[in-house]
Amino acid sequence: MSALKYRIWALDLSAFVISGCVSAPVSPKSVIPRPDGRYDNHPYLVDSSRMELSRVVSSIVTLTTRTTFTLPDGTPFEKKLVGSGVVVGGRFVLTVEHTTGQHEIEIETPLGPMKLQVEKMWEKTSLPHAGREHPLQALVRNREDDIALFEIPPGVRPPLFPYSMGDSDDLRVGNYIYVVGNPMNMGVNIRKGIVSALRAPREVSRVDAKNENAFMVSNGLSPGDSGTPVIAIRDGRFEMVGLSQGTFMGTGRFGWVIRINAVRQLLKKARALPEERWAMKPAPVKVGPESVPLAVPWFWGPVSILP
Repeated sequence: MSALKYRIWALDLSAFVISGCVSAPVSPKSVIPRPDGRYDNHPYLVDSSRMELSRVVSSIVTLTTRTTFTLPDGTPFEKKLVGSGVVVGGRFVLTVEHTTGQHEIEIETPLGPMKLQVEKMWEKTSLPHAGREHPLQALVRNREDDIALFEIPPGVRPPLFPYSMGDSDDLRVGNYIYVVGNPMNMGVNIRKGIVSALRAPREVSRVDAKNENAFMVSNGLSPGDSGTPVIAIRDGRFEMVGLSQGTFMGTGRFGWVIRINAVRQLLKKARALPEERWAMKPAPVKVGPESVPLAVPWFWGPVSILP
């Protein structure tokens, strides 16, 4: 074959290859995500006209807990704790127990922190709303599972969480999530991330958390986030799949979240309460020294349970 004929043959072949590539375009429909009943790894199916994160933000409330202790010398001492929760069912505030329960007094000394032997006498959690503080009735304070549920007084109706409770058993690694938290109690802040592990490591037990009840997220959780909702997306619809609980401190903070399935039965029991139960006025409960359990540390090594 002469050099001229070879060049002509090569040009014809390249034209054939190029025309073949151009003649088979990829259909846009083949790469667009479609509903499949599972949690999404992306936000592409979310219809912003129906799913609004601003409505979720409105359902986050601040909780103020005041606890009175008796010091070893008999002196009363009041300790205040500010946390966050989410309004559910129109009548209840759901949060984690450690944001509303105080069980010790710790002071700094030249030798390091020291816990005082105190008697817990009185504790009250209230909801600041419309310029007033409204006492809440504690329906459940479960330290073992770190879950708390409060009843809102009649006539006080802050905006409730507007979307469905999800099924945390359906979560998979890589699912897209939003943390709707209140970092450092500086205002509600939304952060995106993914489910990074379906089970928290055993190390979370150092702060009395249950690793079997929690999954990991890639978002860095901060003090103030505890008790706020984590949202996943199922076929473009928002669902609450957990409550922020704690974090591993250090480079690239990793947070863990209590599965919403761990609190499902608790919510069902609360909804079944008779109407008369709502009318009961919150009453402070005195706790004797024999009832005061061991304290949960806020920070233990690289593990932190967030206030």
